[in-house]
Amino acid sequence: MFARHLCQDDFEITLPMPLFLVVEDVGWWRGHDGSARQEPYRTGMGRRHCLADYQALVFLAKRLSMRIQMAMVLCEWDRTDLLRQIPSATWMGSTWNNAENRGPWLEETADFLRRHDNFLEIGLHGVGHEYWVLGQLKRAEFHDADGFMRPPWSIRQHLEAFGRLLEQNGLGPFPESFVPPALHHSFGNGDASIQAILSEFGIRYLCTIFSRARQYAPPLQEGLTWESGVLLIERNEAINPWDHIGATLPLSINGPVLSLHWANLLHQDSERNGEVIAAWGDYLVARARGFDVFLAPDTAACWTQYCYYRLAALRTQGPGVEIDCRRLPALAALSGPVYLKVRERKNRRWQAQGGQLVSSRELGEGVTLHAILPLPGEKRLSLHPCTARIS
Repeated sequence: MFARHLCQDDFEITLPMPLFLVVEDVGWWRGHDGSARQEPYRTGMGRRHCLADYQALVFLAKRLSMRIQMAMVLCEWDRTDLLRQIPSATWMGSTWNNAENRGPWLEETADFLRRHDNFLEIGLHGVGHEYWVLGQLKRAEFHDADGFMRPPWSIRQHLEAFGRLLEQNGLGPFPESFVPPALHHSFGNGDASIQAILSEFGIRYLCTIFSRARQYAPPLQEGLTWESGVLLIERNEAINPWDHIGATLPLSINGPVLSLHWANLLHQDSERNGEVIAAWGDYLVARARGFDVFLAPDTAACWTQYCYYRLAALRTQGPGVEIDCRRLPALAALSGPVYLKVRERKNRRWQAQGGQLVSSRELGEGVTLHAILPLPGEKRLSLHPCTARIS
């Protein structure tokens, strides 16, 4: 195990675990569980979703200073019934008719999402979440229950439809993040993998439960692996059932991904969503006060920091520290900074070598969060007090 925490005479420094919120099943207009009728499970809320349910997510994002990832399902955003062309994408097959979900709320919510895209990131979850064969529901959209992929031509068809639904509603470009529906997934088979297909569409970041996936080869590292330019991280079991409305707060969080479903963050009465959101906001802000964790600002930052957390090493270097990054893979997905927390008795300025110190934010109680952006190709970084000479 590589060192993530070092103590010096007058300060201590750590490579903190990122904590990031991914919300699944966003996008349904009907919240009813229709699985008994060969329809999707949806959110299980038993009511229609509305603009207030998206406003709640923005409120939480602002509270956390985080661009929350929404893993979205988009079939009920279909304005032209284009999904008639893809019978496997919906329960109605070639007779698909989305008329009941077309109304002024579509443009109202699309406009809201466009204006708040710095707080909410659209991620790929699916077109209809499930897969239908002659009108019969099969779990799930991209893999079956044994982790075998749907036919590659069908996967591409569904991904292309997802992109067209985004375009219909002015919500592009295509996402960079993906959460497999029902966590049915596979990895480790290279060019024959779904990661190879996802990368064609620009997906870079994926989270799932590794033990549930079909593993043609084991993960390359504990808690993470990569394939065809896609970085996969372990998200662990959800802390609440998918259909638990206004979910209770957990006793602990393992990180790096806190996976919740939309219903967990909402109230049965949409006008009272704020009550649920406020409690989660307070809880997560309090958790991030720990020296060993920080709230990642977005998907890329979380995935990148988790790689540093797992693969980088801290070493004492004179009055400062060196961050050895040689074990990190050369992936385009890892293009952001590495975050360090420093606790010290006196405030002082810091300098970086091998990278640029792009931000330093005081968190209180003598703790500062520093972000270092490595120079291209640089595998060793260092952070030192400005008064110190770097060797």
